[in-house]
Amino acid sequence: MKIIKFWSICIVLFFLFPFEGRSQFKLSDASRAKSKTIINKQTKSISRITLPFIDDFSNYSDLSVINLWVNQGAWVNSDFPFLPPTVGVVTLDALDKDGLLYEKANTTGFACDTISSCNIRLDSILLPTRVGLMPKDSIYLSFFFQPGGGYGPLWESVGSTPSKKDSLVLQFYSLAENTWNSVWKAEGLSVDSIFVVDSVFWRYVNIPITEEKYFNNSFRFRFLNFASLDNNPSFSYVGNCDQWHLDYVYLNKDRTFDEKTMRDIAFVNPARSLLKEYQAMPIRQFTENDIGDTLDIKIVNLSDIALSSTYKYEIYNSNGVSVNSYDGGFENIYPFITTRDYQTSPNHAKPPVKDFGSFNQNSWTYFDIVHTVKEGVGQDSRTENDTIRFHQVFEDYFAYDDGTAENGFGIEPIKNSNLAVGFKLNVQDTLTAIDIYFNSTYNDANQNPFYLCVWNSLNGKPNDSLYRSPSYFTPSTEGLNKFTRYILSSPVILGAEDFFVSIQTKSNDYMNIGFDRNTNSQTHIFGNWANSWEENTLFNGSLMIRPYFGYKATIGLRDIEKDKINIRIYPNPSNGIININLGEDNYGLSYSDYELRIINMLGKEVYSSGFKNQINISNLNNGLYILSIINKKTNKTTQEKLIIQK
Repeated sequence: MKIIKFWSICIVLFFLFPFEGRSQFKLSDASRAKSKTIINKQTKSISRITLPFIDDFSNYSDLSVINLWVNQGAWVNSDFPFLPPTVGVVTLDALDKDGLLYEKANTTGFACDTISSCNIRLDSILLPTRVGLMPKDSIYLSFFFQPGGGYGPLWESVGSTPSKKDSLVLQFYSLAENTWNSVWKAEGLSVDSIFVVDSVFWRYVNIPITEEKYFNNSFRFRFLNFASLDNNPSFSYVGNCDQWHLDYVYLNKDRTFDEKTMRDIAFVNPARSLLKEYQAMPIRQFTENDIGDTLDIKIVNLSDIALSSTYKYEIYNSNGVSVNSYDGGFENIYPFITTRDYQTSPNHAKPPVKDFGSFNQNSWTYFDIVHTVKEGVGQDSRTENDTIRFHQVFEDYFAYDDGTAENGFGIEPIKNSNLAVGFKLNVQDTLTAIDIYFNSTYNDANQNPFYLCVWNSLNGKPNDSLYRSPSYFTPSTEGLNKFTRYILSSPVILGAEDFFVSIQTKSNDYMNIGFDRNTNSQTHIFGNWANSWEENTLFNGSLMIRPYFGYKATIGLRDIEKDKINIRIYPNPSNGIININLGEDNYGLSYSDYELRIINMLGKEVYSSGFKNQINISNLNNGLYILSIINKKTNKTTQEKLIIQK
């Protein structure tokens, strides 16, 4: 798991919270939470390509364009940069390709990620005819870079800012010398410092290639970064740090030193949910009131002239059929280089949210929302950054977060502290599990015991306790961005109302929970460390805690412990015909001494009868049920999970 070092922030908050009467929970290390979309693993053979070389990392929904790069630890994402030149960047940080801190990590400085180009022919171009290349052909390598950490106050930051002693380095490879030569370097700085000077959130670099030694058929360039860990008092706060984002890497001939624009209209941010508050929710809980009003779409014109563009989005159901769409028509968009602004027309920048049409509210479903922007006249130089997508999920859980932890939220080391997140049910439902993403930390220092609690709501805050796990859990990290499911010991039936789920510490230990910075459910987060629920955190973001409803949460668990009655139920899952066999060791009791009852997950009895070897309950809906076999003489009950799946 990639963990973002945020100890400098934690020191500030240690003093900030008590004086402002805020919760004593800290914004701690965060998960780098990279996608598996790493560009390419080291390979024995490196492909050779011709000019132009260009990549803006915008279409890495899979391992596309892998013939451009050889990668060691860098990763493509669209969640960590702050208003990049175009959607998607490649990030270098302090964790290796497996999401772990480099073994050589230390507080003085160490080499980290490296992303290298494949072999590039700087000896000649081949099309339309072969022509030799020389230094006079004005070959430049340009790129944009941005330090991590985001812009503005710390409670709005995303990721980790490199410290002064950290650096991002560019090197060229000389075939004749068999050496890598450093040609450019940026020392640690913040996005704020760049904005003060340039009035933009990234810096543009344009480097000429003029030395004869590079003009061969195996020229390469590479970026590498150097990082350093902070001296943190708790290993729970030691993790990923010192991020650098790269975008729009472009190498070509016939360029100029002052070339700063390209004819390209592009998206800047990734697509987001069409729901007002949630990224995902159970389909049976969905109502029209959950749909948002407008979307926030950022479109940029990277040329030096005004252009005309079209924008639209289409909503596809799980069968790939279009169920709704929006067409914003043609609008002019002015160049960012002069306006320092994005598309302002509300038809493109603030489009209305369309609904999902009709669907079955008794089953899981999903929708794909595909946004496209196109230049109306002329030739857009990059079509890859003209499309963004969002996968709208309706499953059995609520999620404020988008599944990526840019930071971590820390619970103070105070015994029995609670960190709670609030949700709202529109209809009665049964809570069966809670999914949580815990950040991976240095030396597994986050492996501290905790309890799960469920609360009702009063005046928008947690009130009475409805459930507390009888035994404690221990954080488990399943992998990059993968939640761990914690099953409740017994289902909790909740009415159509607000409720809260919380993590309660068992001892005086830090807890480091994934914190998504690209969605904001700040008003639903509460803390309790002294028998009093305090106001919401000042940090913008969403805790990666998801309440899970329904029987599918419990599939694969061990059966409920039997009480003396030996029984066998088959098939299970069943399409509605159930066979029940009593074992031999049942104390000589006859079938007439037993009765059967079946209860659904809302606690309602849906079947009862005397004992039978076979019963037909095909009239019941798909789902999880509890089959109870009751000994009428002893009044003892044996329970088994029963799954109806037609």
